[in-house]
Amino acid sequence: MKTVLFSFETPVGTFWIQPQPADRVLLGIDNHHLKTYGSAKAAAEAVRDRRTGYEPWDSLGLARVPDNLKKWKSGT
Repeated sequence: MKTVLFSFETPVGTFWIQPQPADRVLLGIDNHHLKTYGSAKAAAEAVRDRRTGYEPWDSLGLARVPDNLKKWKSGT
């Protein structure tokens, strides 16, 4: 796996954010690639707002959600 900028463990898996070409980042969970974003902050907000496109997470209502990127684990 490429370098991971940030990761966050949840009951359905571990989200991760990787750098991509053209100043973009890739959001994924475990072995699934989800979507690219213009910034790590935007990817973390998608997780927070449950709009990742990963249904097990997006429909999970009781899990703890970080309110900003500072609460994600930095690096791998």
